[in-house]
Amino acid sequence: MADMHDRCPVCNQSYEPEPNFYYGSMYVSYSYTVAIFVAVFVIVKLLLGFGIWHVLGTLAVVLLLLGPYLFRLSRITWLNMFVKYKPQEKK
Repeated sequence: MADMHDRCPVCNQSYEPEPNFYYGSMYVSYSYTVAIFVAVFVIVKLLLGFGIWHVLGTLAVVLLLLGPYLFRLSRITWLNMFVKYKPQEKK
């Protein structure tokens, strides 16, 4: 799941600018998880009126299914905070 290309095939940008660069993406992943938790809670508990066990069950299933996606999304978000895309100017 954590396998990535070493460099961008188009611009040759390194995807790991320094060792352990992606440790900071854990904070981004945490914020995405909190946002999903709040959304699931509002939908299941407040809008649908289910109990807390249904909320926890739904949350567990949603986070289990979205886990790999959130992992990649948080790494991409973290990388984009520090490495800016600069397309080559046309001559």
